[in-house]
Amino acid sequence: MMTTRTILSVDDSPINNKLIEAYFRKEYNVISKESGHQALEWLEDNIPDVILLDIMMPVMDGIEVLEQIQATERLKEIPVIMVTAKTEMESIKATLNLGAQDYVKKPIDFTELQTKVLIAFQINEQKQEISKYKSYYDIHQGMIHAQRIQKSILPDAENFRRLFSKSFIINLPKHVVSGDFYWIQQGYNKKSIALFDCTGHGVPAAMLTVMGLMELHTLSQNGNEIEIDTIFPLLSQKFSQVLNTSGDTYTQYNGMDGVFCSIYPKKNILEFAGAKRSLVLIRKNAPSLKVDNDIITPKDSNQDYSLFEIQGDRNSIGKESEFLEFTTRKIELNTGDRIFLYSDGITDQLGGEQQKRLKRKQFFNKLLDVQNKSINLQKSDIFTWFENWKHNNEQTDDILVIGIEI
Repeated sequence: MMTTRTILSVDDSPINNKLIEAYFRKEYNVISKESGHQALEWLEDNIPDVILLDIMMPVMDGIEVLEQIQATERLKEIPVIMVTAKTEMESIKATLNLGAQDYVKKPIDFTELQTKVLIAFQINEQKQEISKYKSYYDIHQGMIHAQRIQKSILPDAENFRRLFSKSFIINLPKHVVSGDFYWIQQGYNKKSIALFDCTGHGVPAAMLTVMGLMELHTLSQNGNEIEIDTIFPLLSQKFSQVLNTSGDTYTQYNGMDGVFCSIYPKKNILEFAGAKRSLVLIRKNAPSLKVDNDIITPKDSNQDYSLFEIQGDRNSIGKESEFLEFTTRKIELNTGDRIFLYSDGITDQLGGEQQKRLKRKQFFNKLLDVQNKSINLQKSDIFTWFENWKHNNEQTDDILVIGIEI
């Protein structure tokens, strides 16, 4: 019989503690303390599975509490996630240097927090399994630092929200580091967003994400705007040049699938290019959609909304596409249109009563089902639905889903 995991929430705000209790109490035993002294007193006789620790508290702040936890041998291995309203990176950096595993900002995005709690549990279980082997433990610590480095080169969440105020991101790595990533750019008269899914998952795929992100940063430095009709060929050439220098035929054929969108707000135009990935657009009461000079019918619909799938090209980004051109498609947008970019991790997930892959049709049906809610509120519904489908199955692949309302 599986023991119920315990979360210790330390926050001087009773409201925040109640919110955390309400969100987690169905699956976990949640203990709340309203001061650092109360928490340390409770920890004298108890060991939780994870600690959610507020930084800004009177008398004894979260940094002081973390210092005492890290100074106590029996407590220092407990994963600590800092919860803070502060935006000063020095305070956050200080807690990470002291041994905190991660942090979330207030107001709390509970889907993000649950993801980080699940990762904390996973990391803690792995640490316990390999605690006898110091070399493996060192590798594991390196993975945590690699995760931080990878997150640091992704677009900042606040910048993303400024660029796309009505939006959500679901980012669920299969392991500590991910092979899926996204990228944004604000141009003079357009804003761009891209999603990429690198070959494989785990460390090998994460190394490819770093290469892809660095190339995107290089191409966009000094204010250069990335053009949708050249980005995939340029990335293909880069992957081919870098991975083709060795005689290892395995690395030569690594690459990534991707979606790239440029949105022109003043013209209400969206340009789309896909490399083995499609774009989903949902529009209210629309019998058809004009894409370039073609009229396409909905992939699925309900009484209020129509879901359109705009297909990308059949080639991946990499050696096979080094000398190929990718198709750019143009769509006239309506106010209120919602677009969705996703990697195939969500549709490949095993689950359900028959232990089958989730598949696109079910995912598209779910997207339609949540359209009666604002785009910002759809994230929690989709995340909960996915977790129920997955149930006790191991996550199949990295998962990244982005929703944006025009």
